[in-house]
Amino acid sequence: MENIINLKILVMGSDRSETGKIAGKLRDTGFRNISIFETETAKEQVRKHSVDLIFYCVEKIDDLVLRNIKEISNLILEIPLVVAGSELEPKNMRKAIKAGAYDFLVRPFHLEAIPVVITRNIERKKLLREQLRQKQSEVLMKAINSLITAMEAKDKNTSGHSMRVVKYAIMMGERLGLSEGEMFILQLSATLHDIGKIGMPDNILKKASSLQEMEYVLVKEHPLTGSRIVGRIDELKEVAAIIKHHHERFDGSGYPDGLKGEVIPLISRILAIVDAFEAIISDRVYRKGLTPKDAIDELKKHSGTQFDPYLLKLFVEEIEKQAIFTEVGSET
Repeated sequence: MENIINLKILVMGSDRSETGKIAGKLRDTGFRNISIFETETAKEQVRKHSVDLIFYCVEKIDDLVLRNIKEISNLILEIPLVVAGSELEPKNMRKAIKAGAYDFLVRPFHLEAIPVVITRNIERKKLLREQLRQKQSEVLMKAINSLITAMEAKDKNTSGHSMRVVKYAIMMGERLGLSEGEMFILQLSATLHDIGKIGMPDNILKKASSLQEMEYVLVKEHPLTGSRIVGRIDELKEVAAIIKHHHERFDGSGYPDGLKGEVIPLISRILAIVDAFEAIISDRVYRKGLTPKDAIDELKKHSGTQFDPYLLKLFVEEIEKQAIFTEVGSET
């Protein structure tokens, strides 16, 4: 009860006496953050200010009321709207729900019913938000997988690279005790770290010999390209920044911005290690992959220069502890 008392509640309607009655009942129940507005003014308030719940006082549910419910619901989407009135026929209540109403409060209004109605609808809002978030995540992951498929279709030789990088990245995230949210960002970043290569010419991606200077310049553009692609999605702004910096070096000699040490985002520093390890042990058109043991020896040569020495130490420990030497050799 204590949590819901502080909610911002808007009471609206064309009958001032009825809106006043609802507001009075709310105050009697302990609510204090209450605003009362005429219907049209309430719409403007909803546009300008955040509210947690709306009571819409009506005599009955007619076409005008349904239009107002629909208009307000389009403005506020997930904010519960409770219709309060006396002549609430079931068939019209169904229409109101379709228009966007969450719940109903029938006169005479009883004090004990109001907190129940509010709590029920706040919880319903949370559930709907979670369902929406889940749906958005599913759509987002489908879009991401489509991008990865498109990228790997350009170069069959690196097919599966991103997913293997994800595996090692998750291993590191678990060793570091990252939170659930950080692990999600880590996984997305690992999945998308090379997405910028989708814009690279095929003759460079598939070249069997050493790259010329101008070709290498183009290759170095892929973190920026990937960051721009991913950054167009609001939910992936943090991921875009991580992708941009996954080729920075611990000593500041990396690209694109020459960031140094712990100024480089933590997840970018993780990706630098696991991306390099996976690339070294994998066969490419221009060379045979090294054994995992030799790959680790190669990484150690660049501890403190290319790679964060502390993170590299943890990575080596995890590789050895999980006996990935034999497992990786069989994959590649």
